[in-house]
Amino acid sequence: MYRFAAKADDEIVAEVFARRLGTPLDSVLKLTDATGRQLAFNDDNEDKGTGLLTHHADSRLTCKLPADGTYFLTLADTQHQGGPDYSYRLHLGAPRPDFELRVVPSSVNLRAGGSTAVTVYALRHDGFTGEIVLQLRDAPWGFGLSGARIPANQDKVQLTVTAPFAANDEVLDLSVAGMAMIDGKAVAHAAVPAEDMMQAFLYKHLVASKQLLVNVAGRGAPFRVVTKGPLRLVPGGTVRLQVAAPAARTAAKVLFELTDPPEGISLSGTPTRSGDLITVTIACDRAKNAAGLQGNLLLTAFGDRSNAKDPKAKNAQRVPLGTVPAIPFEVPAAKVPSAD
Repeated sequence: MYRFAAKADDEIVAEVFARRLGTPLDSVLKLTDATGRQLAFNDDNEDKGTGLLTHHADSRLTCKLPADGTYFLTLADTQHQGGPDYSYRLHLGAPRPDFELRVVPSSVNLRAGGSTAVTVYALRHDGFTGEIVLQLRDAPWGFGLSGARIPANQDKVQLTVTAPFAANDEVLDLSVAGMAMIDGKAVAHAAVPAEDMMQAFLYKHLVASKQLLVNVAGRGAPFRVVTKGPLRLVPGGTVRLQVAAPAARTAAKVLFELTDPPEGISLSGTPTRSGDLITVTIACDRAKNAAGLQGNLLLTAFGDRSNAKDPKAKNAQRVPLGTVPAIPFEVPAAKVPSAD
């Protein structure tokens, strides 16, 4: 039991580190005031940054204290066990808003000049909800990110990495970093490469890797987004997006698919072509839209080409053409009716 003094409206965070450090303690935390009245309680707290750990047995609680006075924090084992092996570390103090980043997957294959999708997860701590701006750190010339920001109040974003136009026989090590403003100060953290893994068809883990490895080979199909972003998707309406695709000239028809779009956002109609420009129409369902939503849309292109072995064949071959650089979008927040 730990005793501490605090002022009214002080916010405190209490967190146990035990199972994450390899000890068998299955902790529980209880916060009480001087009269014994319980103010907060926690048994297990999930930490998404702990790799393959399946039992998130470490406890964590937060509380805004009601009055000046003395408070008591009790730490126990749920199985009523103890001893020298049941060691732990306890953090008790004010909230420390911060974040960690994980970038998935940890290895990427790219065609020269092409793009591919990655996902960056934000592990937010102690109430930090702000925007995180992403960038490549010390990357070789020609590499770039599109859609490189995690919007406020969101825990992940899909974006794209674009390779230079020259292939490279070497496997390269890239580094992604994120920067945010926290309490008026710029805070930057490197994103840890990771794999999104599932265990026993139930548990999902972000398992850390040592490097973000990228291989650039062959020639890709570079796409370029012509429409200036971000796209404003109005509920119940549509918006047109123009994409330059010079590498798709040999395809009789070019089709697009959205990869894991937010609910209510979809492609509408058939793309139209004018030279190297392809126009795609994107619709936003009025009934399923999330007002204020922000993020990126990922488009994958496919082409229909005639069968080289049998030009008279009715069924054309569907071949992947590549990924379009991530397209930032926003759904305007709903307007609040005025009192007038």
